[in-house]
Amino acid sequence: MQLDTRGFTLIEMLVVVALLAIIMIGLLNLLDTSSRISVVETELADTQENVRFAAYHIMRTARMMGSAALPIAANVGGNDVWMAGQLLSNQSGTVATDFGNVTVAPGSDVLTLRGFFEIQPMFTDPRNDIGTSTVTVRESNAGRVVNTGISQIDIDSDGNAEGLRGRGLFFIGKMDQREYAVGQITADAALTGTAPDRTLTLTYGAGTAQWSGLNQAGVSVPPIFDVYRIGIFDSYTYYVDPDFTLQRLRADATGATSEPVAINIGSLQVAFGVDANDNNNIDLGEWLSAPSVTDVSDNPVLAMRITVLGRTDREVPDWIEPAATFQVEDMDMNAVSRFAKWRRIQVEAALRNYLF
Repeated sequence: MQLDTRGFTLIEMLVVVALLAIIMIGLLNLLDTSSRISVVETELADTQENVRFAAYHIMRTARMMGSAALPIAANVGGNDVWMAGQLLSNQSGTVATDFGNVTVAPGSDVLTLRGFFEIQPMFTDPRNDIGTSTVTVRESNAGRVVNTGISQIDIDSDGNAEGLRGRGLFFIGKMDQREYAVGQITADAALTGTAPDRTLTLTYGAGTAQWSGLNQAGVSVPPIFDVYRIGIFDSYTYYVDPDFTLQRLRADATGATSEPVAINIGSLQVAFGVDANDNNNIDLGEWLSAPSVTDVSDNPVLAMRITVLGRTDREVPDWIEPAATFQVEDMDMNAVSRFAKWRRIQVEAALRNYLF
């Protein structure tokens, strides 16, 4: 029996190589597509988490407002002025705020929330602890701790609370009679003694307009009433910068410092729920996405609707985000790129305007 030893011809080998090359190219394309889809979906999942965190972060701040007897806006000396809040709708480029200029992504709102406490208000002795330029806060009285807020203050190695300088100082009298005044902490706070018998000394003055404007007269004056408690005011201005990062501008000794809150945020949209009918309800048409200060000054704000829209860092080939994603209040769709993938979340925060 004779064996066939002819083997493969050159043409047959070329055909086999070509077929294998086509198969390999197809597999590589499939792998590349799968890899790109995986990257986009991972970014989208991260964006969803960032959107959720950003929305609830702002909502937490909004819910802290109201306990300081300050409305969002009011008529002071015959002029309507923003007080505990301010909403600038659909901004872009350089935007002026009370705490300095910020650069905003096109079509995003700028929301300022101030006059709330992150440190628990502390008791004072109206007869002995209030001076013309200093306030003394004692951690204990007759052996009992009465001011736990002192333990919430960050103290450096020199015993000073540098982080308080530049913040507002809220003097609280009889709140049912609207006895309050707002100054500004003008020097590093000194903390002496050892726990639980420490003494905190705060130096205050007239300060800047963003704090003195919270007073009923529109200017900062020493309190003319018995001060029973003092509170340290914080202020945050939220905005989205052109790099798709939600930032907050925080009042401090230098005026303000920007701090990143969440990345991959494409836009922030806010609406105020006002009680224009004076029925302690928000009726149809009373959600205002671009309110004037007069709209808010004439009517109490009962709630805030916060919409955060996140987007993937990169644009996705052959993708156009549905228009329904951007149907939020009066949002400008032309200000955003629909070639990225987007996620959005909307929450509502009830405000504590129980004194107004």
